[in-house]
Amino acid sequence: MLSRVSNSLYWMSRNIERAENTARLISVRLIGSIEHKENHWDELISISGANEDFEKRYDKYDARSVMDFMSFSSDNPNSILNCVKLAREDARAIREIIPQELWEMMNSFYWEVKQYKYENWTVDSIDDFYQMIIRQSALFQGMVEATLSFDEAYLFIKMAKFIERAEKTSRILNIYYYRSEDPEHNDPSLYRHWFAVLQSVSGHEAYLKKHHPFITGERVIEFLLFDEAFPRSINYCLEQVYNVFQELENGKIEHYSEDLHQLIGEMRLDFKTMSVIDVITEDIHQFLQRFQSNCSQLGRLINKTYYLGEVGV
Repeated sequence: MLSRVSNSLYWMSRNIERAENTARLISVRLIGSIEHKENHWDELISISGANEDFEKRYDKYDARSVMDFMSFSSDNPNSILNCVKLAREDARAIREIIPQELWEMMNSFYWEVKQYKYENWTVDSIDDFYQMIIRQSALFQGMVEATLSFDEAYLFIKMAKFIERAEKTSRILNIYYYRSEDPEHNDPSLYRHWFAVLQSVSGHEAYLKKHHPFITGERVIEFLLFDEAFPRSINYCLEQVYNVFQELENGKIEHYSEDLHQLIGEMRLDFKTMSVIDVITEDIHQFLQRFQSNCSQLGRLINKTYYLGEVGV
């Protein structure tokens, strides 16, 4: 497959996933701020790793500033608007590769976002926008599964999706775990806190089916790090990335893919040999920061191995 095509497939997928993750994070925080008067909007900027860029443009971390920056700012390359725009541009560049139905869906998605009256948005009504983003991302995933042949194109889309998910889950856990250590937290607020973490990755129902109504920080961490069945746990995502790599390489390791194979193996080993107690004892922040550093290196090695372009974060 041409590197140009692989690059467009990969970044189309990552940007759609990134837009959805951002929309869900903001929606959950918006509901929390209304129902429980919980603000801490700066956490969302920290999760995105864009504090410096944000502070250059806004005076304070209030709801409107954070939502504007993460949703519509043309200066933020990872805003929802920019992510959908970039994904649509990549889709247009490979119209001869993807099914017509998928291109039409992507084009319609872009125009729906583009035509949103974001200059006049209000805190009371904007959640409809975020729910639309989440629905359209789900439609994208469904269209990929229903219309795309399960060949190399499909594999690059799948790899990108699960790398983006794994990294976002680690960032959410890293920031929210720090917040849970606040001595002002009491039992009810801690319950709401961890429930919001689960909602941020659409994991609350899957968690409750496994653990029933007992939501504790340790169990949530274990679920989002190590669960083998939940599609947004880091362990599950890494297994999917490994499986895609194996399929792309037909189960063989060549000289050009050796470094990538080794790194994926090292990342998987952490999640096969460590327990949640090990992670917390070691220092969960250090563990997650190491994982995020490995994710960055993983992205660089994928670019190098398959000659993709350096796009995104």
